[in-house]
Amino acid sequence: MLNVKNHWDTLKTCVVGTTYSTDFYSFIKDKTVRDNLCTIAEQTLDDLSELEKLLQSFGVSVIRPKVTDSVDDVRYGNKILPAPLTPRDHIAVIEDRVFLPTPDVNGLWRKLAGADWPEVPPVGITEFDEFRVEDLYYLDHSWINQLLPLCKNNDVFYDKNVDSAMVHRLGDTLLVGNWYTGDLHVSEYLREIFPNKLIKSVETLGHLDGCICAVSPDLVLSMIDLDIESLFPNSEIFRLTNTVSNQFSKAKQKNIGNWWVPESLQSSEFSNYVDTYISHWLGEIKETHMDVNILIVDPKNIICSNYNKELFKVFENHNITPHVINFRHQLFWDSGIHCLTADLDRIC
Repeated sequence: MLNVKNHWDTLKTCVVGTTYSTDFYSFIKDKTVRDNLCTIAEQTLDDLSELEKLLQSFGVSVIRPKVTDSVDDVRYGNKILPAPLTPRDHIAVIEDRVFLPTPDVNGLWRKLAGADWPEVPPVGITEFDEFRVEDLYYLDHSWINQLLPLCKNNDVFYDKNVDSAMVHRLGDTLLVGNWYTGDLHVSEYLREIFPNKLIKSVETLGHLDGCICAVSPDLVLSMIDLDIESLFPNSEIFRLTNTVSNQFSKAKQKNIGNWWVPESLQSSEFSNYVDTYISHWLGEIKETHMDVNILIVDPKNIICSNYNKELFKVFENHNITPHVINFRHQLFWDSGIHCLTADLDRIC
């Protein structure tokens, strides 16, 4: 049975996301665009493999989503669905309850692939009333079928609104982030499912795991402008400036404003293609706090994507060892190590 009570407990089973291989981009005629995307894909997959190896060295069982190499499998009209690079954004295990998006039951997703749907997907397709067809319109969730055998002894909720990028699991307390002021529906929903837990809403206006990380009962990392003292009265709170945002700002004049690639990959053709066809694959890097977005392996080891001298000294004071994985295109994908993973099972 899968179970996560505290997100600082020892990690046993974890999903590491993936992106499309270089073969996927063979349909792109513009050589500059194709070569750039192939370079990003190859380096991203290499970095994810290094993350997988590091987790396995700690005895963690790692699951990697299987994805197609053919764009025709993930095309709706002129829209190409993204690969499951950030499984954290769609999955949560809270104690023995598992929250998942709609799986590809009976090949439903394949029946709809290639459909020339409008910007907003159709609702109320009676043939598939039991499942939310709209979920499948935004991401290829067919890989979720890989997880179903692991969940056979758990209560499973097919609800895309609950994920561990937005819900911090702290024993008998759940912290829940929001997307906009007054957005409380997930908090209210979780109170119904977990009546014995204390549910606290946090005004994050975005993913909670990009704002807060409770590394241990004694140490909490936070973005500098978030008031959380009342949430963690007995913990040291270390506030971080957004070093990635600062890095991004220096290069902002050379990119479109929401993502960044090295000089060697920059071109107007590439920028135009990303803006036109795959902007929905990406986030807004200027709002991301990568130094907070870390994965806790066990009480003594964490994985992060950036070296931060001041922060690493704090880890040393708490007898915690940081392990750095070089995620070369985090400023393109807008993803830190926590985003790239999803913890399915931890033991106290």
